[in-house]
Amino acid sequence: MKKIMTLSICLLVAATSFASDFAKNTSSNFDGRKDKEITLTLDNVKEGQQLYIKDIKGFVLYNKTFTSTGSVKNTFDFSTLPNGVYFFEHEKAYQVKVIPFNVNNGEVKFSPNEKVIYKPVVKANNNSVFVSKLQLDKKDVTVSILFENGSNFEVIHKENFTNTANIQRAYNLSKKAPGNYKVIVKANGREFVDYFSI
Repeated sequence: MKKIMTLSICLLVAATSFASDFAKNTSSNFDGRKDKEITLTLDNVKEGQQLYIKDIKGFVLYNKTFTSTGSVKNTFDFSTLPNGVYFFEHEKAYQVKVIPFNVNNGEVKFSPNEKVIYKPVVKANNNSVFVSKLQLDKKDVTVSILFENGSNFEVIHKENFTNTANIQRAYNLSKKAPGNYKVIVKANGREFVDYFSI
């Protein structure tokens, strides 16, 4: 996915505006401005995909659901953000593109350590559930299957994977009770949850 990022002079946006509608909370005070604007262009965007901005702890400062398909340009002013590490996350159906950047006294520097996280694919068919996960860095992955018992979900199966680039598993639930299940895949410092019923 091609991206173009440029720096230019821009509007001041309060840091707290990231938690709400970014476009509606801008300031028009240009007196003595030295702040910088970031323009992020994403190609091959599809309707329904999402863009997030998160801090180092994973707190969502901004999110947007794309309503169009094609090339999309987004502009942000990070000059009022506290110093620290932040991330753009472009979430697609089966992957998340992570673009890190640092803010230091209003200056933004992009890290070359971009990465793609492949989301797990979970499919239920009759009494079986199939789980696949591409994990090119071979870091640890945990797959848990839980059954809804009253108002809670309880773990009925758990499997850990280490040093595995391509996880492919089929789990037979034919001896389990019909009802509601969920699969939790822990990988890349996050949880992916899918629900299904048999």
